[in-house]
Amino acid sequence: RAMSYDEVRAAMAGGAVLVDGRSPEEFGLGHLTAAINIGLEGRYAEFAGSVIKPEIDIVLLTDPGQELEGKNRLARIGFDRVVGFLENPYEVMFSHRTDVEVASRLTTNALGERIADVPELQMVDVRNPGEADAGMIAGAVNIPVGQLPDRVGELDPRKPTVVYCAGGYRSSVAASFLRQRGFDDVSDVLGGYNAWDEATQSA
Repeated sequence: RAMSYDEVRAAMAGGAVLVDGRSPEEFGLGHLTAAINIGLEGRYAEFAGSVIKPEIDIVLLTDPGQELEGKNRLARIGFDRVVGFLENPYEVMFSHRTDVEVASRLTTNALGERIADVPELQMVDVRNPGEADAGMIAGAVNIPVGQLPDRVGELDPRKPTVVYCAGGYRSSVAASFLRQRGFDDVSDVLGGYNAWDEATQSA
């Protein structure tokens, strides 16, 4: 069912999760506080299943007209607790701008500066172990997206944190999940490890 902003916030206060199905690029430009970004154009159901428990109520935020697609794709993995979707999401974000955040997404150059300038920087590689075995950014810890809910206690929410994957989809999922869990300073890397590796090879 269509839900107003107040209904969505009430559902979230009761334990529901807001899943923003837009692309990482759109999400990064502006999203509602505590939303988790799982883009419909990617492996949507798989990563929803990785970071959300099936017994949790879900509210969808999508581009208008894509709500049913999101609900159906979740239903295929047994997620049947989609309680509704945010109606007129762009109007809502415009009229509740104090509740809209911009996601920090770093270029490879900006990441290099962060590594040099922030000695306590916490880097998380959310790729699968086989991908990480082929190469990681120095100092990163490998916690695949699907393990993040169970291993989030291994990370310090007070430290500046950078998350990366191979190309940028999974890292947006992971970074938004960490923000929802109370991490204050979280960025992800545009283009992921692939962009970093290419930049360092050509440097």
